Amino acid sequence: VTLALTEVPPLVSLIPSLIMSVVPANHGNTQVAGGVGTAFDQTGVTDGSGAGVLNKGTNQAADNAIVEQASNGKVLADWGPQEIQNWLGLIGFGQMYGQHFYQHHIDGKAVVQLNPELAKEMGIISVGHRLTILSWIKKLQTINRQQWRSAMVFEGEEYRPGPFNNVLPFGFPFCFEMCTGKPAVYKVTNSKLSVVQNIKNVNLPLMGWCGFTTTVFTVDLSDVSDIDLMSGTACMGDPPAMLVVNSSKGPVFMTLVNNMGDEIKTKIEQAKEEAVIQANMVLHGGAPADQIDDGSVCEMEEVETEEMSRE
Repeated sequence: VTLALTEVPPLVSLIPSLIMSVVPANHGNTQVAGGVGTAFDQTGVTDGSGAGVLNKGTNQAADNAIVEQASNGKVLADWGPQEIQNWLGLIGFGQMYGQHFYQHHIDGKAVVQLNPELAKEMGIISVGHRLTILSWIKKLQTINRQQWRSAMVFEGEEYRPGPFNNVLPFGFPFCFEMCTGKPAVYKVTNSKLSVVQNIKNVNLPLMGWCGFTTTVFTVDLSDVSDIDLMSGTACMGDPPAMLVVNSSKGPVFMTLVNNMGDEIKTKIEQAKEEAVIQANMVLHGGAPADQIDDGSVCEMEEVETEEMSRE
């Protein structure tokens, strides 16, 4: 029995060597005619260089992180050749197709217009690679639209003038927050207007210590029907300007510094016009390629799938 027990460990120790003799040492890269092909490993898909890894999962946070890292802080429509090269490297196609994209002057506006025929014309012969790249373009469109919708156009606080058009501070002589409460906060993005209000739980002087209740009123800019501005002048101080934003939810009142009224009104009007255009394009299936997140790319993928079946 003693002899048997002492002989077993050497046999077990040979197992890793046997496994290593069966598995090729270069299992991370697959050599194909004409260059280095792609290979699946535990981390996803590599382009053979180890420079980039394509996450095959559907983790939205990981996708966002890749686009954020590639973008250099730019939205997709402003991407240049460098951002495209960054993106290709991060998704695993930098070495194989970076030069193809560069030679054909593919930037952020052009990349979202790629289709199977154009991709093949650029030299992307592999059907699987075309499908993967088109799938990633769809992710780019989705992420870019989210970024565009949430991009801040304006953010500021409610202007609350004190006596004599703010010659004296608001709430004078009781100017502290316990009495006056908190001003509303206005936020305007490319898609929405939000008014954040902090209302005292007990609406009496010196009762701010009882706490505040926060309410957020949000209006989709594509639903805005009209924007009115009421402002004036005074012999002293800085009178307020009242901006009224009308929608199906009712009017939203924004109290602003008088000299900012026209500027903020223009910003909201421009954001509203763009939001309406985008909403109509998405509704009718004609959204710009750098905004829409469905439709055309799905059709591209169907074409590629049929082509792959024929091959």
